[in-house]
Amino acid sequence: MPVMQPTPDDITLRGINYESDDGTAFDGFELTSDVSTFDGRNVGVLFLHGLRGFALGAGISPVAHPLARAGARCLTINKRNSGKGYVTSEFDEIDNDIRGGVEWLAERGCDDVVLWGRSLGATEAAYYQGLRNDDDVDGLVLAAPFADIRERSTRGYFEAVSDDPDEAYESFVDEARELVDAGRENEIVALPRPVGDEIEYIPMTAAAFLSYRSPESACATIDWVPEIDVPSLLLPHASDRNVTPAEATEIADAYPDSTSVTVHPVEADHFFTGAESQVAGVTADFLRSL
Repeated sequence: MPVMQPTPDDITLRGINYESDDGTAFDGFELTSDVSTFDGRNVGVLFLHGLRGFALGAGISPVAHPLARAGARCLTINKRNSGKGYVTSEFDEIDNDIRGGVEWLAERGCDDVVLWGRSLGATEAAYYQGLRNDDDVDGLVLAAPFADIRERSTRGYFEAVSDDPDEAYESFVDEARELVDAGRENEIVALPRPVGDEIEYIPMTAAAFLSYRSPESACATIDWVPEIDVPSLLLPHASDRNVTPAEATEIADAYPDSTSVTVHPVEADHFFTGAESQVAGVTADFLRSL
């Protein structure tokens, strides 16, 4: 796991508050520098963290710092599924939080706004733009993107605890559905997840599990990219877990032919540890292309 580093002296880190599209109050952080524009343009980058992460978590801040030095206004937000909020959150409400972040940047004069999501955040970015086709959004960066968190990735978790992972997954889904049907949607279920040679158990309410991990969930990048018409950059990593260049190619192939999509694999782990400057550089090149 990457170690958090202090904010560099040349970066201004400022805590902010924003309101989601459904009126819920959240907070986040703005990262800027003495350079006020990006190649003469007012560019905002909205960062969306991954599973159970936080606004300044791993894989976010070290990428935002070089972009802020180049003049981008970087905003990284806490959302309803940040940290332990994931336990009770529902995936199909996350677009409200993203809209709140987009509005915050637009209100501060950003003419170009790009969504930059890592891991689960990449799926959230695709879901948001595929669902809303927000005219305020000019591009997407999907970093370490899973094609299908909803079902494919979750089925894979059960390989660590069952000789028949498909049956184990389907039984888990059925049990969660029964809890919801019985009015016990807030009861906690424990989702097994392999981490190295160990197994951790992710606590979620039955309703939250179904919203992220059931066959009827909206949490699948490949379901939403066919509706996206803004340029997109996909940044798969080439090691650690299953977010491979091949999976990113599958996502890219699901886009409409009319949408510009670039796939740039990065030799790094799931958090881009040690390769953050490379990721920031590729992102900056993408921003210049818009």
